[in-house]
Amino acid sequence: MKYLIFSFAVSTAILFGCAHNHDHQHESANNHNHQPGENCDLHATDPHEEEADHQDEIIFPAEQAARTDFEVQAVKESNFTSVIHCSGEITASPDDQKFLSSPVSGIVVFSGKNPAEGMPVKAGETLFYISTRGLATGDAVVKARAAYEKARADYERAQILQADRIVSQKDVDAARAEFLRAEAEYQPLAAENENGVPVKAPQTGFLTGLTVTAGQYVDAGAPLAAVSENRRLRLTAEVPQRHFSDLNDITNAYFSTGGTDTTYSISELHGKRLSIGRSTSTGTSLIPVIFEFDNPGELVAGLYTEIALIGKDNEKTIVLPLSALTEAQGVYYVYVQLDEEGYQRREVKIGDSNGREVAIIKGLQAGERVVTRGAVQVKMAAASGTIPHGHSHNH
Repeated sequence: MKYLIFSFAVSTAILFGCAHNHDHQHESANNHNHQPGENCDLHATDPHEEEADHQDEIIFPAEQAARTDFEVQAVKESNFTSVIHCSGEITASPDDQKFLSSPVSGIVVFSGKNPAEGMPVKAGETLFYISTRGLATGDAVVKARAAYEKARADYERAQILQADRIVSQKDVDAARAEFLRAEAEYQPLAAENENGVPVKAPQTGFLTGLTVTAGQYVDAGAPLAAVSENRRLRLTAEVPQRHFSDLNDITNAYFSTGGTDTTYSISELHGKRLSIGRSTSTGTSLIPVIFEFDNPGELVAGLYTEIALIGKDNEKTIVLPLSALTEAQGVYYVYVQLDEEGYQRREVKIGDSNGREVAIIKGLQAGERVVTRGAVQVKMAAASGTIPHGHSHNH
């Protein structure tokens, strides 16, 4: 009997519950006022929908960004100039250097500092000696001294004789000219010591263009080296001849040297374009374009460079600094800011680059905000993170 009462109670409870659920469903349906055939799922809220929208979001905390070199900029379109990429070399400016030549034929003797390419020198510092002793042609210094002393004596005697009207003024003038010639030849040699005739730095700067070695024989007037102040330098860009018609439009150049991330601008270094070659360089099909600029301090002649020659403006396009890009397996990405701490990695297709900026052909729209400094740090954050609990997605 007890079993029958319990079964009846359970059955009653089940029936009541079904009726309650059925009524609730009808009430809910009436409140939504769906039309026949209308999909009521459009009004449903999926608790995972928002999470799915942000499943690729990268969190980079604002506090961490504030402690680093980090910057976000709004993307905008601007005129991007045409670019010609080439290579070249930095050379000394001829106006910035002075050359040393041998004052006499003889053997090169290095000074105690052993001159070397790029060595700093001071004006008046002895760099070489030229020794004339023991040569088959005789001691040139001794010969020059004898010629000088004879010419001086002849000139003094001519002056005395002219006073007594024994010789004419013409004879005196001839004697004087010979004396001055002999003096000019001997004077550079007069400082000879046991090492030979000294060759001194004509100005303060850096030794360049060293062409001799110790013990080498040189003729009088042979080049030995040059001293460059290194204040002004030249950049020679070697441009493929197919770009010849565009060279007159070149207004600036960006360049960088191997082993450094620094990109230099000719215009920012108070430089200018000096010339465009009207013929190709010897043995090549490349046309030289020469610029001159102020040395920022860390550049030296002889450095090879990668160069971007800047030409006329093209159509407007989205332009970003190169620092905004990251690269993986030949694909380029930027990081788009979604909110104060949220970022999204976005693949982009790049166009031309001028060495500092790059044109974005596809993947971004004007107005979006992109990380322009610190992109690598966001990339590192992406490797570690899912969206932390409590992060708001109210965009």
